[in-house]
Amino acid sequence: MVAQSKKPRSKRPAIRLGEINTVALVDRLRELYQTGGDPEFECFPASEELFLVLKHAEKTVGELKVDTVAVDPKDVLGEAAVIRAKLWQYLREQADAGQLKAIEAGRAVGMPWHRFNEALCVNTKHGAQQKAQRLKAEQVRRPDERRAPETARAYELMDAAEEVERLGRIARNLPRFPIAHRLCHQLLQQRDGLVVQGMSEWWLDDIAEVVDNRTTDLEKANLTNLLESFVREIHKLARDQNQPATTTDEARHALTAATEFVHRPLPAIPRQRPRSQTGTPAQRSRRRTRGGRPTD
Repeated sequence: MVAQSKKPRSKRPAIRLGEINTVALVDRLRELYQTGGDPEFECFPASEELFLVLKHAEKTVGELKVDTVAVDPKDVLGEAAVIRAKLWQYLREQADAGQLKAIEAGRAVGMPWHRFNEALCVNTKHGAQQKAQRLKAEQVRRPDERRAPETARAYELMDAAEEVERLGRIARNLPRFPIAHRLCHQLLQQRDGLVVQGMSEWWLDDIAEVVDNRTTDLEKANLTNLLESFVREIHKLARDQNQPATTTDEARHALTAATEFVHRPLPAIPRQRPRSQTGTPAQRSRRRTRGGRPTD
């Protein structure tokens, strides 16, 4: 059986600023503009008014003056430019995410794509769909991936596949949870008689940590995967070290029961016979009412 992977999914490298301390950046920008002698410094907007701050900074930057003998211009004007660029990037990211949320909210209540044309600056409903996909891609892509609709669709397919796998795991393992839970406790009670080391010890520690904290269907289903991983690793250790996996009869009985449970075949799910889809809807309806036998 396939055991649950313990390695967390690797985080995608950051391609966005994400959450930053905009207040601290604006405060620093205000200090630089004060140093530069901003002629309208008394009108400098509050730190929370980010868009107004950037518009003010853009408006008065040409009037900033620094004593080039005492101060290097890049220490004031240069740093201010970097901060402004960073804050604009932050606003762009917020705008992309906010626009995507608005589109998804509209689509959720049935708003047709063509109604978004003007809002997204496109001419066709297909263009609106493509623009939405590009916004989605920007939220999920890696640095080496394009901000393209194909990227968003690829991640949607991966998410859908993960959801299918998750639901399948629940369907397979949730009914087995009560037995898996009992077997885990039996193993933990006989821990002193189990020969564990390395990964087998690590899996057993993991079971001990979570065995009584399973609340959701997925968490309960995953307990079986943890048990499978432990059983696999303790037997592997015994083979590699050419030694028994247990040192007491009680531990041997507990491990035998867990091993039999792990290797017990899962019951087959009956597959429904597909119905014929030939003929007109009226013909198919008559077939259903006559026991599925076609009439000519």
